[in-house]
Amino acid sequence: MEKGPAAMLKYRPAIPSDIQRVIHLHVSISQSAYAHILPEAYLSEVVPSEKQALWETRFAALSSPDHLIFVASDGGPAAGFCCFAFSEEPEFGTYLHNLYVAPSHQGQGLAKALLRHTISAFDPMRKDRPVHLRAFVKNTRATALYDRLGGVVIERIGVAHAGNPVVEMVRYQWSTAHDFLEKLAG
Repeated sequence: MEKGPAAMLKYRPAIPSDIQRVIHLHVSISQSAYAHILPEAYLSEVVPSEKQALWETRFAALSSPDHLIFVASDGGPAAGFCCFAFSEEPEFGTYLHNLYVAPSHQGQGLAKALLRHTISAFDPMRKDRPVHLRAFVKNTRATALYDRLGGVVIERIGVAHAGNPVVEMVRYQWSTAHDFLEKLAG
């Protein structure tokens, strides 16, 4: 189904040896993508340890039914990853907590491919539930993607994290994971 460079990658559930690849990608992209949104001191001084702690917790519980983490790789550094959280904010459905694609692979369909592979691995009952995510309003690359994929903005919120100024976020939602898969295929 994938074409071009995205077709050359392997898409699979994360394994313990992926942790440093995921952390590195999460930190480096956060520092560049959010440079115009969050304070530089927070991005350079806090984000690395914050993401280290986050992924140590998630990777310690890889077999937990609370998260599903997929990685796209050609055997080297991670080209991208996504993580769905099943028990965070369940009132909105399944939470797409992270979707990150290395700059070298952006614009090649990798985000859509990662989402397709990961959602396809959901338990069948979970595919009938809504999917949601939050994005910074100023992260226009991400919001443009979610708009193209038919996400509906259901909430606008101001969020202050780790003592930083309030930033505006939007919550996107798809009626079901099945619906999201159809949008990804289109």
